[in-house]
Amino acid sequence: MRIKHFLLYHIIILLSIVSLLIPRTGFLTEEKFNFNGEFEKYSREIDKLKEKIEAKETKIKELEERAASYKETIEEKRGEANTLVNEVLVLDSQRRKLDTEIEITQTKIGETEASIEKLTLELKTKESEIKMLKKRTGIILRTIREYDEIDLAEILLRGDNFSKIFNIAEAVKILQEEIQEKVEALKIVKLKLESERLELNFQKEELENLEEELYYKKVIVEGEKKKKKDLLNVTKGQERKFQNLLKDVEAKQKEIQKEIAEIESRLRHLIDPSKIPPPQKGLFSWPCEGVITQGYGLTSKTGFINPVYDFHNGIDIASSIGTPIKAPLGGKVAASGTNGHYAYGSWLAIDHQNGLITLYAHLSAKKVKVGEEVKRGQIIGYMGSTGFSTGSHLHFTVYAANTFETKDKWFGLLPLGGSLNPMNYL
Repeated sequence: MRIKHFLLYHIIILLSIVSLLIPRTGFLTEEKFNFNGEFEKYSREIDKLKEKIEAKETKIKELEERAASYKETIEEKRGEANTLVNEVLVLDSQRRKLDTEIEITQTKIGETEASIEKLTLELKTKESEIKMLKKRTGIILRTIREYDEIDLAEILLRGDNFSKIFNIAEAVKILQEEIQEKVEALKIVKLKLESERLELNFQKEELENLEEELYYKKVIVEGEKKKKKDLLNVTKGQERKFQNLLKDVEAKQKEIQKEIAEIESRLRHLIDPSKIPPPQKGLFSWPCEGVITQGYGLTSKTGFINPVYDFHNGIDIASSIGTPIKAPLGGKVAASGTNGHYAYGSWLAIDHQNGLITLYAHLSAKKVKVGEEVKRGQIIGYMGSTGFSTGSHLHFTVYAANTFETKDKWFGLLPLGGSLNPMNYL
């Protein structure tokens, strides 16, 4: 009689636990979370952050459309006569475009911060879910151990009802299936947790990149403001003085370019083929986005006939001011200089330690210094229109390292060398 009461007591407990542990619509569903105050709070906060992120994305699209309209104005005015009025309009449009890009970057920072906050909350829900899974799994394991201690054979020998014993065995089987389900659910939640942690780290890195980009865009804007101020100070707002300034710069640039052409013609004859890599497509990745507006070689062949030079020692890639310039291969910054309104403007040279040195000219800002090691794909500067330039572009030259040198000139440090066709390595 006592054994019957013992069995009945444990069966009641067992069935109660089973009914508690096996949910009707699946384990830890979204509906189940909503009954928990902690998860309801997280859910509301996550929804608010989603709305915030969507609003930021909408604003970014609107700002990008505004920036595109400024770009059209710049291109339109660049195609017109080179007058003081047009030059000022171009400078103003470039500044407004950069201001808009700064606002875009600031909005992206806000969007990324909201994404980080959202991911942090989602991580907390996953951690709580894992905690709950472990707790429920522990309860099931303890219940199974408790029923393992019942000697079913002894009960059977005492003549107890077989169906009661079967009920206990069936209940234990259900619990064992439940424990397997919890283990599988735990694995899935842990995988999601690791995935969200990786995404969180990525978003934090992206935030750092955006904040750095914001800093340099502000530097570029200040440079554009100074350029306009200097132009108006020199010309006093008079077209005649502006045209005289253009003629003076062009005349001096002719002299500079003539000297560069003569020196580099000699240096090209000093290139030692055994000390440079053979032509290899893909050795260099492209240093920036944009359109090639002039190729390498004689201007009679490149199609860019002009009164200043007849040999182009690199390629020109045109895009907007502030476009990131990236190292096409790892190396070390070998030289850096500024040529004012002449030659290459603000420039950098990287020694790739494979027999080649690359030049990046007309930059609006530089991110690296002489002696600094750089990696492939690392941002080293930003596109501009400094020096002798008719618009925003990157002048990209490849030199044989054994011919590279720099000379101090009245307008700044000038890079020189025996050039090679960059297209042989891109």
